[in-house]
Amino acid sequence: MLLADVGLTGLFINDCRCLIELARIAGATDKIPVLRERLEMTEDALELLWDPEAGIYANRDAVTGKSSRRISPTNLYSLFSGRVSKERRRSVCEKYLCDPAELGGEFMLPSISRSDPAFPEQDYWRGRIWAPMNYLVYEALGFAGLTEEQGLLADSSRRIFLKEWKEHGHVHENYSAVDGSGCGVENSNCFYHWGGLLGYIAIIHDDEARRPGSCDI
Repeated sequence: MLLADVGLTGLFINDCRCLIELARIAGATDKIPVLRERLEMTEDALELLWDPEAGIYANRDAVTGKSSRRISPTNLYSLFSGRVSKERRRSVCEKYLCDPAELGGEFMLPSISRSDPAFPEQDYWRGRIWAPMNYLVYEALGFAGLTEEQGLLADSSRRIFLKEWKEHGHVHENYSAVDGSGCGVENSNCFYHWGGLLGYIAIIHDDEARRPGSCDI
């Protein structure tokens, strides 16, 4: 795993921002400068992972220095950074999030791009949908102000959750990115806590849409 990883970098950025807010709430304002320093340093580092050819923040091989061409929802955790420009946000969404040949489509988000050779296996991390990934991408989209894209992801998450629930009463560990089913594989527990995040995404999105002054999706 000798990679400069976009996903972990994006999560660390969000951690720093959350800790700054917690420090304010707790009155520990003396801790904020070091947290802000870490935040700014990590956002600077993330910018080094932008791949202009691919149009996305890409993992980089720490030995060869080459960008990885394997794309997953974790690449979208880059949107937690306040340094991502409007043009780069548009590129990430148009080329990957909303493209049905990549991470888009009726059932989102596959854990590896649909164009990846591993996707047809639909086995665990090789293409299956994981609710925690959807939730983190949903939050990152919100931070980036991408409300329309949040709506697409919320609708897809709702569709996946209700399909299996209505058919079998299951809340799965992971789901097929081909037909949205949870059953059919051995390594998808049929009643798993984090599967409920798919429904939670839909609930919080509906709640946000009902607030005065919020955007209609």
